[in-house]
Amino acid sequence: MFAIIYLLLKSTLNCKFRYNVQYRDLRNCNGANNGARTLVESILVPEVVRAVLDWKNNSGCDDAILIGGLALAYYTKPRYTTDADFLFLSAAQIPNEVCGFKRHRKLAFEHKETGVEIEVLTPRSINMPVEVAQAINNTAVEKDGLKIASREGLIAAKLLRYSLQDRADIEELLKLGPVQMELFHLPQFAQENLNRSTKDK
Repeated sequence: MFAIIYLLLKSTLNCKFRYNVQYRDLRNCNGANNGARTLVESILVPEVVRAVLDWKNNSGCDDAILIGGLALAYYTKPRYTTDADFLFLSAAQIPNEVCGFKRHRKLAFEHKETGVEIEVLTPRSINMPVEVAQAINNTAVEKDGLKIASREGLIAAKLLRYSLQDRADIEELLKLGPVQMELFHLPQFAQENLNRSTKDK
């Protein structure tokens, strides 16, 4: 009797899981986003999808802005990344605890189920002028219930650091069309980096 109930429950759960799986059209992941690809479809690692959605649902951080590799993946060809970076305008906005996550570093939470790291960054922690961070916030777009830095916002953030990888990322973002950088009040050195990048393009 118990064996029959167990098999019935197992079958039901398996069916439920099977029908809840949402498949993506991988042809949309072979290049830049033409507008048909969602943020979730742009994340290649399923565990990262789960962690980001749990963060969205449990953190209460509606004002946090997704930056870094996942934000870049929304606009360009998706890349393999196993963490997520959120920018907060001030440390006071960062929650002390989030259901389903543990705080394992001062500026990072770990998703208990998958081990995916959510980095919580502030302008001060990444040496970003507050004016630039505010502009990134003001120009962010909303996708799948999350705020994502605009192409210009990502470029502004990368101009401040300007590593070799940042330069390559800026080049990819610039290929997608013209950008308006006037709102970002870039420091002189970042403006020079922008001039260098647009000249190289």
